Amino acid sequence: MNNIKGCIDKAERIGVIGSPSSTANLTIDILGTAVDKRLVGNLSVFGYNQDGNEHYAIGQIVEIEMRNVWTQDPTMRGLIRRKGRVDPITERQDTHTASMTVSSVFVKKGENLEQSILGTVPSTGTPIKLLDEDIMHSLLYDQRDELFYLGTAYGTAIHMPMWFKHFGTGIYGAGEAYHIGVFGKTGSGKSVLARMIMMGYARHNQMSIFILDPQGEFSRDLREDSNITKILIDRLDRKVEIFNLHNLVLTGWLLFKQILVNSGFFERLGIYLDTNRWQAADQVELILSQRGGRLPPITPWNAYTRDAFDRVWRFLQTEDVLRRIYTGQDLRDRVLSAIQSSDPDEFYDFWRGIANLFKYVNKKGAIKIKDLVQKIHNEKGLIVVIDLSETNIPEDLFWNDMTKMIVIGEFIDKITNEAEKKYKEKELLNGLIIIDEAHRLAPRERTDNEDLERIKKQLIDGVRTTRKYGLGWMFISQTLSSLHRDIINQTRIYIFGFGLGWGIERQALNELIGGQREAMALYQRFRDPQSSIGEKVYSFMTVGPISPLSFSGTPLFFNALKYPEEFLGVNFED
Repeated sequence: MNNIKGCIDKAERIGVIGSPSSTANLTIDILGTAVDKRLVGNLSVFGYNQDGNEHYAIGQIVEIEMRNVWTQDPTMRGLIRRKGRVDPITERQDTHTASMTVSSVFVKKGENLEQSILGTVPSTGTPIKLLDEDIMHSLLYDQRDELFYLGTAYGTAIHMPMWFKHFGTGIYGAGEAYHIGVFGKTGSGKSVLARMIMMGYARHNQMSIFILDPQGEFSRDLREDSNITKILIDRLDRKVEIFNLHNLVLTGWLLFKQILVNSGFFERLGIYLDTNRWQAADQVELILSQRGGRLPPITPWNAYTRDAFDRVWRFLQTEDVLRRIYTGQDLRDRVLSAIQSSDPDEFYDFWRGIANLFKYVNKKGAIKIKDLVQKIHNEKGLIVVIDLSETNIPEDLFWNDMTKMIVIGEFIDKITNEAEKKYKEKELLNGLIIIDEAHRLAPRERTDNEDLERIKKQLIDGVRTTRKYGLGWMFISQTLSSLHRDIINQTRIYIFGFGLGWGIERQALNELIGGQREAMALYQRFRDPQSSIGEKVYSFMTVGPISPLSFSGTPLFFNALKYPEEFLGVNFED
């Protein structure tokens, strides 16, 4: 840090502050020696005095404009049209100006650098220098142990410093959770970038990470033999566990009855209306629980046995139970006739498929959802991936989209309740939940799927309340417009990949970045990675406190590191 002024003095000068300039946007007059350089996206730095102290401002060049007032004259245009060039007017009289947004300002106080703001506009002629690695190291020397790298400044080889603080207190702690949104079209690199961010948070051993993985991408990347997993286990002392969704065991009569009611079990017995199906489910609970009765009670976790089914089948044919489902004799007769004419073995297979969702004894890989959540405290440093891709569903399990939504909803409910419980005990949960393809679980428009609507409500309530509990959420989505607005509004860090610069997506994006025209223009120049010739380049724009260079809230632009080799080499090699 002591050498910061010397580093800036030695850096390459590319221009000076021109007019008009404001604290929001600086006009830079580009020097003739720099007009042929690729400057858009470059990090630049300048020093100035403010309140009697040395200040150093860092910004990114987002747009360059060339003007030649002589060639705008109609007569000159006519000559140029005929001759192509008019020396010494064309080229020699060109002026290049750049727009620069200041993202961070540091003030020197004694031997320390502290954050500040651009509270005045430096005078014209103030030199603008290209920021290099030496300047970066000098500015951020005191924060060097916190820094993490996802990429390089857009169009340069300068590594863009990021920081990912855990959500607890103490060293490197934020003291509260952040909600993060990663957005971009398919193929924009957002899922890979999310895995890189996960690795940034994984450095904090006191932080738990849960991943809902609908495409199985995280699951494939975190298998035992991968380089990522080796670093997590050997270098970061992490434990990685991958569960299939059907291995998560449900608990409680309420969920049992909910699945039973919606499974079609009762419809096949002639019980059609929702109210009557719930009344029948209540009777099933009473039949099996038998609190204080002559028969031993049966809980949901052992309801898969044939004895449990036979008891339900027998009692459903009694007048006392039927009367509690239907008051009309003709309707009771209809149900009784349906039961007596049905094959109990066939219905038992149906019943067992439902009951197996609650079975955890003698079930390979099974774990209760509440026990999974408890692992946050029992096993520090745990990373849990829940694979939602579900390619190998056991045949003896009742599994469909409804069941899948119920299991996901139960997980979200349990972990948010745990966060609230710990907060009341004066603790922060210090956890992050990563949800890929989030627009599928929290769509903006209302749907007819009650289970999906329930999950959406849980997620919206979660992002509103769990921040102070130390539980953060990372939502990965293909679009901005399809993800529920309340989730987007509660997000603190936004990362935008290619594909959101047109139509309704552009409008939503423009609102989030505050209508910054130059930043939007630079974002729209991102290349589609899938159309690249040679190596693919994945470009991103970020807004929010993700970097020590972005505490003013202005967008930053970077190109992601090549994953995994370059990314691991930059961040995890000594």
